[in-house]
Amino acid sequence: FFVLNVITLYNLRVKYMSRMKKIIIIVTMLVLVTVAALAAYYFFFSGSDYGDTRPPKDLTGIVVPPVEFSMKGKTFIVPNASNTIPVTLDLVSPTAKRDYPMARFTEVGGVTPGTLVAQDDFATARENNIQVVPIVVSFGDLDKIYYLALLEGEEMKHVASLPIGEMIKIQTVIRTGDTVTVNYLVHDREQDLTEVPKVATTVIFDIASKQITQAGRIPKNETVIQTKSFSGEYVWLETVSVDGVKIVPTKPDVFTWRFDANRINLGTDCNTGSTNFTTENASSTVFKTESIAQTEMFCESAQEAEYFKMVEQITDYDESKDGTLTFTLNDKAKMIFVPKVKKLEFAASSTEAQ
Repeated sequence: FFVLNVITLYNLRVKYMSRMKKIIIIVTMLVLVTVAALAAYYFFFSGSDYGDTRPPKDLTGIVVPPVEFSMKGKTFIVPNASNTIPVTLDLVSPTAKRDYPMARFTEVGGVTPGTLVAQDDFATARENNIQVVPIVVSFGDLDKIYYLALLEGEEMKHVASLPIGEMIKIQTVIRTGDTVTVNYLVHDREQDLTEVPKVATTVIFDIASKQITQAGRIPKNETVIQTKSFSGEYVWLETVSVDGVKIVPTKPDVFTWRFDANRINLGTDCNTGSTNFTTENASSTVFKTESIAQTEMFCESAQEAEYFKMVEQITDYDESKDGTLTFTLNDKAKMIFVPKVKKLEFAASSTEAQ
């Protein structure tokens, strides 16, 4: 009887321990799921445009250190509004970089609500009683105008907004005395506004006079002339150094230059050569050649190597009304070509005159 009681008690203990282990495992799992849910809510849902108290995070979830000059709770005047609209930055604009202070507003008679955001991680220190900070006024994802806001006095009163650009990406704001330099990226001509801008440019302000001293580029507004198209055959006339020293072909008319699409075919008193060339858009006169591919005939040439070397050193061009092409070399010498037809006409008229 005693042995049976011991066995029964042992079996009850085993069942009890097994049950307790299951309960502990279930409770542990519930606790882990609850913690994960609270963490997910805290990171993804607790923040909103209507304000929260959580510390800002980047996309990895790392807490971003507070800015040196926070604009949270500061009052700004909406620039270029139809009426004076003061707004206090008491909301939050979350971005991939950090949470920025923000305010909402609606113009008188307006339908679409706008937002004003202060990018206070670019704010400069207060000097000569003035502090500057970039602000962004927007009425949608593709309608964002950037300004440099000037704040004066101990109360940091917003006194002016100097335009920077639209749909840009600010990289740095540097202040030196009363000069503020804003370096930023702007969209190229062929870029869609939904893409990240890639053209680097700079705007410079004199904040004492509240004036722009250098405007940034606006590639989408720039007039573009298509890449220069060349054709025809030319003859090397001469090359003139900056000191006025001339190099002329020892055998006239054999040192030629013939355009073939984006390639140049070169004739000399011995071997022939060819090279690709490139020019740039807009009003640029840049002209660049590549290394010259040439034949390898054995013959005595006095100027073949010199001619090819000069062509490879071309950096710029100028075309006169009579068709003469003048190329600038990297040592500032001028290499002059005339159309072959013009050269023959000149030779024919000279012969007749004799």
